Amino acid sequence: MESFSYFLRLSTAGLLLDVESFRMQRDNPRTLRDGFVVVLLIGVLVGAAGIIGNLLSMLAMPDPQAFLDVIKSHLERAAFVTELQRANPGFNLDPVFDQLTRLINVLRWSGLIGAVITPVVYLISWLVYSAVAHVAARMLGGEGSFAQTLGCTALASGANWLAVVQIVPFAQVAGTTILGLIGCYLGLRAAHHLPAWRAFWATLIGPIFLGLLLIVLGCGALAVLIAVGQGGR
Repeated sequence: MESFSYFLRLSTAGLLLDVESFRMQRDNPRTLRDGFVVVLLIGVLVGAAGIIGNLLSMLAMPDPQAFLDVIKSHLERAAFVTELQRANPGFNLDPVFDQLTRLINVLRWSGLIGAVITPVVYLISWLVYSAVAHVAARMLGGEGSFAQTLGCTALASGANWLAVVQIVPFAQVAGTTILGLIGCYLGLRAAHHLPAWRAFWATLIGPIFLGLLLIVLGCGALAVLIAVGQGGR
C-alpha cells in the first residue's frame, strides 16, 4: 500500500500543474482509488486548517455581544430614537438587537461547521464536476474512461492547498478557482487525449451550466417572493 508521502506528492500535481503527473494518473491502474484518497486527504487537511483558523478568529475578535450593547446604548440616547419613542410608545430596540445577536452567533459557528464538512463537500464537488466534464469530453471526441476522468480531475484538487492559509485568521485566498480549473483542463486533456480547445470547453461546460442554473433558480426564487408579496397585499 502506498505511503502517506506518495499521496501527498500526488496531491500537489494540481497545485504545481505537473502535466506528467496527470499523464501518469491516466495510466495508473488504481487511478480511481488514488484520486479518491487525494481529494479526501486535501479535504481533511484543509478542513483542519479551517477549524484552527476559525477558532483563532473567534479568540481574536472582540465579544460581539459587548459590541452590540455599546451600539444599542448609543442609539437609545440618539435624538431620532427618542423622537420615535415619543411618537410611538411601543417602539423598542430590544427585538432588533436580539435578532442581531442570534445572527452573529450563527455566523460565528457556521465557519466551524463548514470546515468540518469540507471533505464531504470536496468529494461531492469532485464527483459532480467529473461527471459533467466526462460527458462533455466524450461528446467532444474524448477517449478516456470515467475512472480516468475521475482520477485525473482529482489531481486538480491540489489547487485547494492554497486554502490552507485560512489557518491564519481573516486570510483570504485568491486564484484557487482559476488554478483548479487549469488543473481540470490538464486532467481532461490527459485523460481523453483532447486537443487544446476541446479540452478547454470540456473544462468550462460544467461551471457555465452551474452558473446558468443558479441564475435560473435565483430568478425563480425572486419571482416567487414577488408573487407572495403581491398576494399578501
